[in-house]
Amino acid sequence: MAILVNVSAGAYRLFGQHRLGWALTRAGLANRVVIRRCAGAELHEQAQELARSGRRVIGVYGGDGSARTVSLAVRGLDVAIMPLPGGTLNRLCYRVHGHACLNRTLSNLKQAQPIWLSGGRANEHAFLVASGFGPWMTLQNVRETIRRSGLYHAFAELKSLRRDLFSAGLQQPNQPVSDVVIAAIGRVDTAFGLDSGMPDLETDSGLEVAQARLKNLGAAAWLAGAVLLRRWRGLANLVTRTISDGEITMGGEEIFGLVDGEPVSLGCQVKLSFLPRAALVLTTRPFSD
Repeated sequence: MAILVNVSAGAYRLFGQHRLGWALTRAGLANRVVIRRCAGAELHEQAQELARSGRRVIGVYGGDGSARTVSLAVRGLDVAIMPLPGGTLNRLCYRVHGHACLNRTLSNLKQAQPIWLSGGRANEHAFLVASGFGPWMTLQNVRETIRRSGLYHAFAELKSLRRDLFSAGLQQPNQPVSDVVIAAIGRVDTAFGLDSGMPDLETDSGLEVAQARLKNLGAAAWLAGAVLLRRWRGLANLVTRTISDGEITMGGEEIFGLVDGEPVSLGCQVKLSFLPRAALVLTTRPFSD
């Protein structure tokens, strides 16, 4: 086993190196695991190099985007990835392990087993947790600006948020215009930690797509409050649907989005589809016989 460490990940800079070292020592793995540190842009190449050297398991200490990058790099090479919580949200760790505790994950490594994880696709971009389109991109920019430069510099990004919220740029044939579209594996609630249920890896067989129309700031605030209260599904300006076969096609002038937390540009059209057997992962949680 080897562990790829993304030194650009959100949580790594805050004692991330020491936290990983302590967890490996507690699990008795300090001298048994190869550690390779690199920037996010180098993850793909480093993962393929480790796979060619004979590593059958690659741990990824970073966020959801880091694990996604490594999983795509080694897809088809009979190499499993093991996401480790070193990013900002770590939703993929919750999905794979049922928690996002680094010590617990490494301590349970002996009982780990490989399993194929389902995913989704936005055009050619595969994802393992969720993707979002519309003002999601601006919210990502605000978050990353705060992390890198502080709250003061994020105000410039906030100025563009109001414009993007009501851009009305996502249109399906014979469907109302949507400002925000979220696609998640299984259920949107579970993917974003909005319910108490644990993702069931054995039954995740669909992609849930939620679409909302935001006419003004009041509607946006109402949606945000409903999400926090776990009552967003009853809103009149929001619809959901699940797809396991086929695809959903949306058009717009210029569609930006986030795919597992990573910003992407999708041109003037995005096609959403379910992707079975998207990644081979190592999970530490038990399964029924």
